[in-house]
Amino acid sequence: MSLEPCKVCGVLNSSEEEICLSCGFPTKGRKRPVIFQVAAVILVLAFLIPVITTLISLIKPQQQQLPTNTKTSWMN
Repeated sequence: MSLEPCKVCGVLNSSEEEICLSCGFPTKGRKRPVIFQVAAVILVLAFLIPVITTLISLIKPQQQQLPTNTKTSWMN
């Protein structure tokens, strides 16, 4: 049995412990399932895409289209 420092708080814990007795962080560094990472990416994109498109539409100057059938007075 050896002592290992916690990655979060630095308290020495037994290598057999599953969580830090001081802060409760997993000592083995349990990774989250892949589904959580995929869900996080989807949520970030769901919020960023509308923000980016709104910013682009505000920055991009609006082009005004002139009617094609307009006659000018000097051509008559």
